[in-house]
Amino acid sequence: MTDLRYPPVASYVPVALSVMRSLADLERWTAAELPGYRDAPLSAIALTESVVQPWASAAETALSGRMAVWVCAIDDHIEREVSELDKLDEFIDRCNSVVRTGRPDDSNTLLAALSGWQRELADRPGYPALASLWERKFAACLRAMRYDWVVGTARANGTGTTSMNTTVAEYLDNADSISIWQVHLPCWVSPEDAGPVEHLDVLVPALDDIAVVCRLANDLASYWRERDDPRENNVLMYGVAPDWVRAEIERRLDAVRERLAPLVAKDHLPAVGLIRRAEWAVGLYARTDLHVSSADLARRPSEA
Repeated sequence: MTDLRYPPVASYVPVALSVMRSLADLERWTAAELPGYRDAPLSAIALTESVVQPWASAAETALSGRMAVWVCAIDDHIEREVSELDKLDEFIDRCNSVVRTGRPDDSNTLLAALSGWQRELADRPGYPALASLWERKFAACLRAMRYDWVVGTARANGTGTTSMNTTVAEYLDNADSISIWQVHLPCWVSPEDAGPVEHLDVLVPALDDIAVVCRLANDLASYWRERDDPRENNVLMYGVAPDWVRAEIERRLDAVRERLAPLVAKDHLPAVGLIRRAEWAVGLYARTDLHVSSADLARRPSEA
């Protein structure tokens, strides 16, 4: 007899199948578009997109999952390979040009992968109505990555500052270096139904807050390994306590729930998806740090 403390096992089957299909797609895409890149947590990405959008087909979650892999790859590229600001600015300009113009750029593997991805996004039926928003938010994510690089480089060189009155607010303004917009907006483009366009006045500020929530949750999860590396940029490096970060997460998450409640009550899937992404990220980062190996996780202290 099934133990009633647990959900029925059959309820897991649709999500499990979605995860397997998504993982297979990510493995194929990464091998073809980013050959040799093996540091993205493909299983976690496949699971995330399947859990956030359990109503979506594998085809509808593919672009979000692939963008999550691409974001991991450029984050690693910027952290490991870029040592000059002008080189970073050139790379960012090229990425933005691909998105803005649709013209392919094969000057390196990352740009070539983005070019093919952007072409597929632009072919989706919901893209024209969201193209301008996508261009702005994509650029904002890269600008935030640039901010992290500049701050981390300055700190490593001994020229950085950590004034509580200015830099925490500035840090939060650049929170979407975690690229939630880059990963989630394709969820609104992929379905045949372009309904979310009618509610952008609600969805956009909600996703802005969710980007901050996810970044802060990630900071709590990763501080244990980032605190000794001055090149990293983490809100806990600015003199705030973990309890302040947790309170800010809850405050913003409550505001998101309140803002989206009328749409969620109508089972408006884009709104439901936002809540699910925020709650999934907070719950997941409270228990693990996705960007490390199993051996690193074994050394993680119980409190960051």
